[in-house]
This record gives sequence, structure tokens and C-alpha cells, in this order.
Amino acid sequence: MKPELIIFDWDGTLADTTRPIIRTFQQSFADCGLKAPDADAIRALIGYSLPEIIFRLAPNAGEHLREELAETYAAHYLNPNNHNMKLFDSAVPCLNTLKGQGYLLAVATGKGRTGLDRAIGQTGTAHFWAATTCASEQPSKPAPEMVFALCDALGLMPSETLVVGDTTYDLQMAANAKASAVAVATGAHTKAQLAAEPCLAVLDGLAELPALLAAL
Repeated sequence: MKPELIIFDWDGTLADTTRPIIRTFQQSFADCGLKAPDADAIRALIGYSLPEIIFRLAPNAGEHLREELAETYAAHYLNPNNHNMKLFDSAVPCLNTLKGQGYLLAVATGKGRTGLDRAIGQTGTAHFWAATTCASEQPSKPAPEMVFALCDALGLMPSETLVVGDTTYDLQMAANAKASAVAVATGAHTKAQLAAEPCLAVLDGLAELPALLAAL
């Protein structure tokens, strides 16, 4: 059955931000006097909320230091001089096609609201989104609340929804909400990791999504 609503993750799915995120975490840890985490350790956690990632990377840090890390990360990542927001080349053509076909489009992201609004403004994509939600408003993925919130806002059921994401946490969120999911192998997690989770397909990129939907 074709979905009514398609919920996109942002980082690694729509935007090519995996490497900037890793670099920003490493710089933030260094700025706070801590050893920078390995890239693979950060990559494995992308998709969680910022506080959750920091907690998992620095489990022995106190609350004050974790807050300092979060503030330092945000200051780096939200700095207008830090040009780290680039959509994948296939993102806008895919969104144009799906919106033209009548799908409702939404975003569910581990970003906070400030970061998401900045990203949407910077990329000029506000006109695509029927609704958006983020980790500063709902529990972090893989909890299902982001899906529930978007469905409630648009008067739909999770069974009428497809989640598109690049991490296992996106796919687990969909499964926990009883929604369908499609993975794109363009971000933090590998094809093998994605294929081990419940999903309709693992795509090489968003360019393949309209054809997959047409075949449903």
C-alpha cells in the first residue's frame, strides 16, 4: 500500500553532513579539554539526540561538563561561518517529484529546533514540509514519538506513513511506531547494518525512492 506521508530524517538522508558532524564533535571535545572521540565512535551514534550522543561519548563526565560540550557543539555547528549544510544532489529532485505526486512530506530529526530551522532556511526547503519535529521536542530516536507527533499533526496513522533514513535508529523508530521504512545508504550506517533492521529496501540514494514508491 502506498503511504500518504513520507517522513525524512535530515542528517545523512537529505543532507551530506556526516563528516561535518564528526569534525564538530571532535573539535568540541578538544575545546573542552577532553580527548577527541574516534570518528567511528561518533558515526555509530549519529541519529540520536545531541544530549544522548554526548552522554554515550562521555559517560563519566558530570552534568556541567556535558552541558558545556553541548553548548560548544551548538556554537560551532550553528556558526554562520561554518558552511556545513549541503543537501545531497538527489534530495531536491526527489522532493519535487514526491510533492508533485501528492505525498505529504515531513521531517523527523535528531537536531534541535534551532538547528533544524536553520538548516531548512539555509537550504530553502520550507515549502516542502507539511510538518517537522525534532529531538528537542520529542524523545530521541528510536522512540516512536516523532512519528506519532507528525501523524497527529496531519491527521494520519503510522500505518499510512513511510520513514526514510540513513541509520538503524530511523528504522527502529519506524518499527516502534508500526510504520514502514526505507533506508538510504548515504550517511552514518552501512548497508549491512541497515539491512539487518525492518525496512522495505536499502537504497543507494534518494534518487531511487520515487521508483520504489511507484512499484508499491
